[in-house]
Amino acid sequence: MRRINLTLLLLAGGFYLLNRLVLQTITGGWLHWFLVCYANDLFAGLAIVAWTDLLLDWGHLPPIRSWKQTVPLLLVCGLVWEVLAALWKAGAVFDPWDFVAYQAGGLLWLLLVRRISNIKA
Repeated sequence: MRRINLTLLLLAGGFYLLNRLVLQTITGGWLHWFLVCYANDLFAGLAIVAWTDLLLDWGHLPPIRSWKQTVPLLLVCGLVWEVLAALWKAGAVFDPWDFVAYQAGGLLWLLLVRRISNIKA
């Protein structure tokens, strides 16, 4: 699982860089809107769960394997980034749809891990 989580973290980070440096500059319409507003949040949700699962593994603690674990984790992270950041950072905007994007990223992580685990078994 360490290798899977590290790979997903690298892919999420790579997508973030590709999106910020290339994709947002060459797209238009609804795709540009999605890439600017929600794509990074979706991959952030995936990366947060992968990073948390990796830390749990390194600490020899039980892994994340259900939505009952990912939903609260990503809700708390979303509260920090969407609510508290808006209080501290001038110009930061609270967007409730970002919570949906974080949760979708966590769901994507769960689906990928389950799929990869079934393939390896």
